Amino acid sequence: MARYVDPRFAERMRMLRHARGLSLKGLYRIAHVSVSSLSEYETGRRRPSAEMARNLDLALDAGGQLAAMVVETPRTTTADEADEASDRVTHAVSAPRMIDARAVDALAAALAAHRRADDDADPVLLLPAVSAGQVQVQRLAEQARGPHAHALQVVSAEWTQFTGWLHAQARHDAEAVRLLTESADQAVRLGVSNLACQAWGFRGYLERQRGVPARITRAFRTAAEIPGISRLHRVDAMLNTVHGLGLMGEKRQALELLGQADDLTTSAGGDEVDPASYWLTPTWLRIPMGMAYLGLDRASDAVENLRAGLGALPGGWQRAEWAAEYRDALARAEDAA
Repeated sequence: MARYVDPRFAERMRMLRHARGLSLKGLYRIAHVSVSSLSEYETGRRRPSAEMARNLDLALDAGGQLAAMVVETPRTTTADEADEASDRVTHAVSAPRMIDARAVDALAAALAAHRRADDDADPVLLLPAVSAGQVQVQRLAEQARGPHAHALQVVSAEWTQFTGWLHAQARHDAEAVRLLTESADQAVRLGVSNLACQAWGFRGYLERQRGVPARITRAFRTAAEIPGISRLHRVDAMLNTVHGLGLMGEKRQALELLGQADDLTTSAGGDEVDPASYWLTPTWLRIPMGMAYLGLDRASDAVENLRAGLGALPGGWQRAEWAAEYRDALARAEDAA
């Protein structure tokens, strides 16, 4: 299992224990965990498992606070494969100019595992491990030479983008903008159009959280106009631009763009899904379509599309932190319909 522990766990546990007036020995009597282990959890020297977090949560009557701060997700590799991947990454760090294809694949697999965890975990839990990996991979990419250097640089750009996305969700706005801009620039230099589009799309997401319609529109319009992107990426960006234009009161422009997006939607259904944008499928487009209609004050159409799009997501995705804005949008549309 891959384990993600919120860096605030130790402090929260200590505060809860003090609030209950318990010593470490007192907590030991309730939780049946050794005093030395409890001390290590409170100082951060030891990382609790999800089961231990639930146990401590019950003992401290924390109402789920501690349990929610530890997430474990299944690994998709065997122990031998994981060990081999770790060995190859270690070798790559020590000899970056000799990077090979299997080391690049190992790094890409590690990033894919972090992405999957984002569908289940609070982004704050993921940030320490993901940020540390981003720094390491970027350093490798800067030093790498040879036939696999380009592939490694693409993984580095993807890792930078994902780290920026986590910061955007956590509302670390300045760091999110810095990393997403850096990722978009890297993607353009590397000729990976979809990645550049996605980085600007994440910028648009951040601007939605900030509530600035002009910036929402600008970010998604930039994403939609990047040359060479797939039709799925272009339609997604266009629909999100429609939402921004609607919020700005530019209904005529919004309707024209919505018509163009509609024309592309059918043909986009035949596009192959980009592994780096695994969620971006024809079914997913019902969600930005719903957001577009919401921006145009067409509540019934927004409800139909948002409900269909959210309903088609895997169960874990529907409850994910990033899906909250779409759940809220559906609730607003239902109230207005």
